[in-house]
Amino acid sequence: MGRLTRKVGIVALGRGANALAVYAVYALAARTWDKVQCEVFAAVWVLSNALVPIFLIGLPTAVLYFFPRRENTRGLALQAGSCALSSAIILGGLLHLAGSELFAILHGDEGPPPGMNEPLAAFIPYAVALVAGGVLDAVLIAAERAHWQALLGLGSSVGLVAAAAVGYAWGLTTAEVLGLISCVGLLRLAAAYVLVYRVVGSGAHWGADGWRELLSYTRPIAMNDAVGALSRTVDRIVILYFFTHETFAEYHFGAVEVPISLLLAAVVTVLVPEVSALYQRGDRQAIAHLWRQAVSRLALIALPLFCFLFAFADVFIAWYLPAEYAASTWVFRIFLLSLPLRCAVYNPLLVGMGKASWALWGSLFDLAFNAALSVGLVLWLTQSGSAWAYLGPAIATVVATYAQVAFLVGAIAIHLRWTWSELLPWSGLVRLALIGLVASGASRWVSQWLELGAMMQLCLGGTLCALATLALLGADPHHRHALRSLISALYSSKAAR
Repeated sequence: MGRLTRKVGIVALGRGANALAVYAVYALAARTWDKVQCEVFAAVWVLSNALVPIFLIGLPTAVLYFFPRRENTRGLALQAGSCALSSAIILGGLLHLAGSELFAILHGDEGPPPGMNEPLAAFIPYAVALVAGGVLDAVLIAAERAHWQALLGLGSSVGLVAAAAVGYAWGLTTAEVLGLISCVGLLRLAAAYVLVYRVVGSGAHWGADGWRELLSYTRPIAMNDAVGALSRTVDRIVILYFFTHETFAEYHFGAVEVPISLLLAAVVTVLVPEVSALYQRGDRQAIAHLWRQAVSRLALIALPLFCFLFAFADVFIAWYLPAEYAASTWVFRIFLLSLPLRCAVYNPLLVGMGKASWALWGSLFDLAFNAALSVGLVLWLTQSGSAWAYLGPAIATVVATYAQVAFLVGAIAIHLRWTWSELLPWSGLVRLALIGLVASGASRWVSQWLELGAMMQLCLGGTLCALATLALLGADPHHRHALRSLISALYSSKAAR
């Protein structure tokens, strides 16, 4: 478990850096352009986030699943890489030919945002690089080169922030900044190809071995990823269709995904091959232990972070975005309500056991429920004249996420024959939530009495909250042991043996 925890930490480092870089790009964009131009920028970004997972067609997860099962890993990397590159080229052609028409449909009666064509064309290479490079990242991680993948993530993160900073300093247009971002993406892709070549070599042959097995496995994964991507984007699509340029920019910049989700992505990337190997051996007890350990360690980060950010949400938005984006505060707060769910990972257990179809049904339910509830809430709140109508899609997304998690947890319990009490360490999670509430509430109460700017209040509140949380964790024997175990796993070489 110590080896896996360090591997998760390394993968999360690269992906977390990329997430923070994206948020920095958002903050610089909000300070560089007006809300109409920011809508163009955000709309292009949202489109890529929706389409890239679809065109990855489940290949990264398939690589993670098959890598420990295949002797010819070079052939596997070549097969998956070729499929990903072909899919990336198709995505680029689709965006070039029909991207503007797609925006026109999504934007309702107002048509596409003004000045969309040039920014979209400038961003296409970046979307292509994301699809082609997704499989390469999976190969590096599965081949025990997670530190190389993390370095790629750190390097591209610096490039993204640098591109946005140059745009802010020189007053560049959205198309020029997105063009710089595309250059960063292509450089990252080239570096990934070089690193994968060093890992697998050039001796792989095409052959027919494994093609059918690989593509058969990717089908449900690809469908699940596609539905999940649409589900994560449906709230933005509803906002884009029903509301003005200004509202879309406020909503998108406020719907910040806390980086803990990137830590979860790292956990998923690491756990899928481990669960796959354990399930193949029939060791369900080891799978249960692995999952509960992951839950306990993720909760040490997710629950206190949720409590702190919810208490300081208005302060965070005041520091993160200009004053005209104050309406983003409640969007941010509502999305935070799904953060406690990040204490556990669900799909990797089902995917690693070869039960990806269950994850697909959960995603289909989430998409349908989310879309129906989003539109319904917007129409109801708009007809009642509420000024909070723009929050309807955010509320719908959180409610649908809780419903989907309930479905996935039930599926896990069925396949592993767990009772409800065995699913999660319930008492430990409740105590940890209480610790977070006390620490964040006390730190907000103390920091608000001082007349400080937003940044200083965040720093003071964060320091007080961290100290109070650590003190309360130390007073609880169970969480004190879990915290020491986590630190040992991350830093102690003995944990790997």
